[in-house]
Amino acid sequence: MAPSVDQALQDWASRASDEELDAGPRLEDLGGADAVAAEADTLAYGPQLPYLLIALSHSLDTVPADQAGPLLAAAARGLRRPHSAWVLADALDVVCTQPELAARLGNRTVRDLATLAEDALAGDCDAALAQPAIAGLLRLAVAGGSPHRLLALLTEITGSEPADALERLPILIGIARDHFADTDHLLDVLSALENQPDLNPATRADASFELALADERTALEAADRTTADEQLRRALMRFTELDRTHEARLDARAHAAAIEAVLAFADLEQNPTDDTSARQRLTGAADQLDTTAAHLAAWTGRMHQLDWLSARSLTQSAWSKLVTTLNAAQTHLDQPSWYSPADALRDLLQIYLASRSIHAPANDSPGLTALISPAVEAPFVRSQGLLHQLEQALAHDPQFTDHPDAQTLYDAVRQRRQQSAGEAGRQEAVPGKALEGRPALAALFQSDATGLRDDLDSHQLDRLEQLAHQLARGYTPTGNARVDTHLETLLDILKTSPAWKPSDSHYFTPLLEHFLRFLYDRFDAQANLYGERTAYLGPARKDADGTVVPWNEKNLQDDFHQHLSPLFPPGTVEREKWDVASGRADVIYTPEPGSRFVAEIKWRTSPWKTQQTVERDYLAQAANYTATGPPFALLLVGDASDHSGGYRDIEDSIWIIRHARSATEIPRLIVVGVLPTARPTPHSLRLRRSAGQAGR
Repeated sequence: MAPSVDQALQDWASRASDEELDAGPRLEDLGGADAVAAEADTLAYGPQLPYLLIALSHSLDTVPADQAGPLLAAAARGLRRPHSAWVLADALDVVCTQPELAARLGNRTVRDLATLAEDALAGDCDAALAQPAIAGLLRLAVAGGSPHRLLALLTEITGSEPADALERLPILIGIARDHFADTDHLLDVLSALENQPDLNPATRADASFELALADERTALEAADRTTADEQLRRALMRFTELDRTHEARLDARAHAAAIEAVLAFADLEQNPTDDTSARQRLTGAADQLDTTAAHLAAWTGRMHQLDWLSARSLTQSAWSKLVTTLNAAQTHLDQPSWYSPADALRDLLQIYLASRSIHAPANDSPGLTALISPAVEAPFVRSQGLLHQLEQALAHDPQFTDHPDAQTLYDAVRQRRQQSAGEAGRQEAVPGKALEGRPALAALFQSDATGLRDDLDSHQLDRLEQLAHQLARGYTPTGNARVDTHLETLLDILKTSPAWKPSDSHYFTPLLEHFLRFLYDRFDAQANLYGERTAYLGPARKDADGTVVPWNEKNLQDDFHQHLSPLFPPGTVEREKWDVASGRADVIYTPEPGSRFVAEIKWRTSPWKTQQTVERDYLAQAANYTATGPPFALLLVGDASDHSGGYRDIEDSIWIIRHARSATEIPRLIVVGVLPTARPTPHSLRLRRSAGQAGR
């Protein structure tokens, strides 16, 4: 007698590898399509529904239609009448991450989930089913489906529904408002939930938090600073009250501290000579945020509910970046121009975007996951922050300051920033000839580029255009959920170090994020991405005599240094610094005295077969640079070996080395990234022939 599907599942689980367990069983692992079909209804109505869906998703391409049809119908019945709320949540995780399975199940999934949610809210079935059903509707809508059933359902919520049915729904309502247009009416629903005395305190607190976030978003989308300040003060009042009444709401405390810091900067800029109170508020807010952000990371790191809801590691990095910048700002208040209220608002915008992004299947890349961020226009915040960064580059970056046109460009940028700070959004004319072919600068200046002569050095304008593009990309969610997942994996390893504590953990986290972004960006990039700066990614060039001139370590070092410099406070990122561990370090990030993080840059022309090869050749030097600082560092290796047959994928090219030079030393954690350089174009790649094929 053939074993039951349940027994086959247990047998498979006992012998499956970790990778197979993560992927889930196939139909053959459950005894085959016929065996599963014979027990399909039992599986669908029981706790094995998620396994049935996983097995189906793996086999849709191979199972004949006459077998797939009954299995899909049984799965749909299971979603319509799930065994329990947790089974429905797990089952929808499968459906929402497998677009082909969702497509085969059809629109009936949306109808069934909407009906199930309506019944749960009305008290006609288990109230706990409401949250996973609505979460499923939300995820399917964000991934490209229609949001109409979802929004109609949410709009009808009054707060009189069963308390268990409303648990965590304010979060989903807030996310729906973020991701879909014309949803301001959902604020009325949140207000009703906030003011419903019979609800669980946690549900009412969730509603209060979402209303505060709505005020914060309104501030971020403001067209001018006055409106932004007014809305920030509204949000601050809500976050502060929520923190006072619910001491466990670390998220509210963190947002309150961040907004208080932004407002303190605004007051400092407006009254630089009478700033004692503002300085004290800034110091208090920075200290509060430093502590709270660390607790918040630990708190959310242990949460396993709604994992799809945000880019958790990118959110952590965004908080860490704001903490880092605020700490640095306190020591540079005698130079107020280097960090402005718009910069602080822009950092807050990154936190908002990362924390409200949703993991969903990528439409153009089956099997991959995308991060879908809410469409927050934020014209004032984006343009002001970018203009200020360009202003700082023109004032301090040697590639600009040494040029005779630098002062003209600086004056034009400064004038434009001061003009836009006090004006509401308006339609503007097409910019003049100086900005033709430079869309990033044209979008910033538009018709107000009165200080830009048509005879300015085109090379300098091109450099400024490249910098504007880089800055915009450096502060924008990548859309690739692999970056977030990869960052989370690396952070989980770093957290095992006894030295991973604030403020060093805050300082290193955004550095690691931008190291990862740099590698992902340059792995995909063509050699002409940033002109001469990234030319080293492509084949070597010939000089005037026809001699091939190979690329070298300096090309990679220049690119990485220019990538990091505008993303951190001026003066904190240096290069080629002597007297570091008795030598000269390549790129050094020093957010404050005593916290120094080194990125060692290497260039190799021989292939590396294993990670141990890289560790043997470069680990000792990279680790030695941590001797008098935190035990964390970066090692960036430019691999200029023969890539005619292609190169490794990015996940195989980034890892962490744990290295202790004595039994009592805290292990050094060195994050390694190997970047393929001097590589041919994809159409030139050929598989290498083995020795046995050579004569064929």
